[in-house]
Amino acid sequence: MALTDAATTGGLPPVLDAAARRTAFVLPAVRAAVGEARHRVQQQLQEWSIASDICDTAVLVVSELFTNGVIHTGSRTITCDLGATPNQLLIQVTDDGTGQSTPSPRRARPQDVEGRGLMLVRAVSQRWGASPTGAGGGQVVWATLPLAQA
Repeated sequence: MALTDAATTGGLPPVLDAAARRTAFVLPAVRAAVGEARHRVQQQLQEWSIASDICDTAVLVVSELFTNGVIHTGSRTITCDLGATPNQLLIQVTDDGTGQSTPSPRRARPQDVEGRGLMLVRAVSQRWGASPTGAGGGQVVWATLPLAQA
């Protein structure tokens, strides 16, 4: 997959049509749950016969977004929603916390051990964005990946 500078919007994630395949899961907002989130996404996308390179990219995106939810919010749980149409995979990670600001990529210095997650999400996604959930201060951060035409 080519690395591109994805379009970023502050708005809501795209709406998928009624025929889209969907699944969701909720995990505790703890670092140990990030690996479980990656595993569940990998397993689901394999069941949907999503190409392995897209699956790997989706696992990376979920890992970064889920980790941000754990580290940067006061959430007790984090929800991951996946939706797939023939042309697009939509990944949504929703926290129930009180993040202090809208997520945005930052420039990490070479010696920094953190701070590259959203840069990676931006680089591998078709589009991505974040918006408040409207309930309790949580946010949904989402990304879309293109799915190859058969």
